Amino acid sequence: MELNARQQEILYILYDTGKISVSELAKKLYVTEMTVRRDLTAMEKGGYLRRYHGGAVLASSPKEMPLAHRILFDEEEKKELAKKCLPFLKDNMNIYIDSSSTCQYIIPHVSAFKNMKIITNSVKALLSASNLHIPCILIGGDYYEPDMCFVGSIAEQYARELNVDIMFFTTAAYSKEGLISDFDEKQLAIRKIMLEHSLQKVFLCEQNKIGQKMLHTLCRKEDITAVITADSSNT
Repeated sequence: MELNARQQEILYILYDTGKISVSELAKKLYVTEMTVRRDLTAMEKGGYLRRYHGGAVLASSPKEMPLAHRILFDEEEKKELAKKCLPFLKDNMNIYIDSSSTCQYIIPHVSAFKNMKIITNSVKALLSASNLHIPCILIGGDYYEPDMCFVGSIAEQYARELNVDIMFFTTAAYSKEGLISDFDEKQLAIRKIMLEHSLQKVFLCEQNKIGQKMLHTLCRKEDITAVITADSSNT
């Protein structure tokens, strides 16, 4: 599609900011929010951006999009997946939360239980846990900015020294044959270690990941405790 002058201005703003809300765009462009929404809808169809509830970000593939943007998408599905994790939680647990945007939604549920501790390599998870006054252990190492987490040999060494009651994680792909895989080898290295050091392993899977297969294998369905999807009971 060919952009009109106002839509081009929206694109320039997104180049500068990465993401912006509908209300902010309306103020900047001196138009109504309804007009902005129509523009964003047309621009999303043209592949220029991706919309989330209340705003938009520059178009990007999931593996190129930073965590701060990914967490805005499919929010209701991610909340539903997190809610389905409740049966796995009980008092006095050490819980590993991975660096995915999906698993961040589990943290508020953890705060409802007593004597809980979160172990993570995610800065975002640490901040969320801190805001809810949940004790947390941060696995340090080489900082990976797109996912706001720590990876590398130091992080892997520390992870090998930990033992947790349950691990919540996700990846980019879950095949029809039950293969759980991802494109990010560094992130998978931490997850593989924690799989070996967790009594229970719970995989959260969004619908858009089902039927997909990536280069690097993490594990198979039979290697873990449960696969949680939004439209079915735990498997």
